[in-house]
Amino acid sequence: MTRKKTAGSEQAEPAGDIDLKAAYKYDPAEISTEITVSRYSNLAYIQVSPRDVCIDFLEMPGIRKGGKMVVGGARIYMSHDSARRLADTLGDVLEKAGTGAFMKGGRK
Repeated sequence: MTRKKTAGSEQAEPAGDIDLKAAYKYDPAEISTEITVSRYSNLAYIQVSPRDVCIDFLEMPGIRKGGKMVVGGARIYMSHDSARRLADTLGDVLEKAGTGAFMKGGRK
């Protein structure tokens, strides 16, 4: 933003309009995934706040250090809409996988 001086005061003046829709528009073919961390989790804790959803993916049982059990993990924050889509997609995928021999105890 630029500043414009007027009779003893300064007012902010917009430097230009930014079209956020155009800035975030992309062709799905242009997406290149870059996974920086890969971990295995066998336990997840989910917390929900009015603003977002937090999922802690934990690596149980952990390692004993200094007399305490230290559990590694990763924390992911998501919007409510993103978490809802994740839950729906995960449910669909697990249902499909459960009907084949993909999952332990799956139906054939």
